[in-house]
Amino acid sequence: MFVDNSGRRARLLRRLGLLLGAVCVGYAAVLGLAFLGIGTSLNPSSLLPFGGGQDGGGPAPGGGTGPQGGALPTGAPPTGAPPSGAPTAPGPTAS
Repeated sequence: MFVDNSGRRARLLRRLGLLLGAVCVGYAAVLGLAFLGIGTSLNPSSLLPFGGGQDGGGPAPGGGTGPQGGALPTGAPPTGAPPSGAPTAPGPTAS
């Protein structure tokens, strides 16, 4: 069995343990600051869905969020019109 009489192995392991402990303490500090909201570039109102109650960020007709300007993307059909080539339902007939 090998015995280290000089203490170099114990010193090396102690230094590695201190380094690992310092990394863990630093990571815990970063997590704590993030939990408190320090260091985030977002303001609380930007975390709310649908634009935080501001104009232009409401839900789109098909679900999800609409564009900020309220305009439909180019090439999209208007909301009430069926797409071209789609079969239309027959209207009521007079008898």
